[in-house]
Amino acid sequence: MLKVDDPEVRVVIRRSMVARIATLSIHGRPSINPLYFVSRNNGIWLGTDDWTLAARNVKADSRVSVLFEVEKTQGDHRVLRIRGRASISSDFKKLRSYNLRVAFKYILTPAGILNALAHVRQIPLKLNYNAQGAEKGQPCIIEVAPEQVEFLKS
Repeated sequence: MLKVDDPEVRVVIRRSMVARIATLSIHGRPSINPLYFVSRNNGIWLGTDDWTLAARNVKADSRVSVLFEVEKTQGDHRVLRIRGRASISSDFKKLRSYNLRVAFKYILTPAGILNALAHVRQIPLKLNYNAQGAEKGQPCIIEVAPEQVEFLKS
């Protein structure tokens, strides 16, 4: 049985840029949401806000599946699925740690800087979007504790 700290699993997580989290509503309706993520202490942290469908569903039912696809390496078409239990955290120290890790993974890279420069005109839109989200709720982290790790056949 695979574990999150297996070398092959770590490679896929490191080369994936977006995780797709599958959740269930209180009525059992499934939903899949793409979110930025970081790996932390053999768990997965996904960033969102507490008003989003993903966060509300995790509060209703902690069972989740998270899918990872390799995006940084051409020819590697593996899909990794991690099933586990999730919880919501709005702890300031965890949010700060998550944001710092996200900055180094997504923004403070050559590709991230080039992307920001190419889309500099969108900054006011992003600021407005973030301000609207702040009115609805608070940032949070979905913390996933893995229970089962497997590669899906393509």
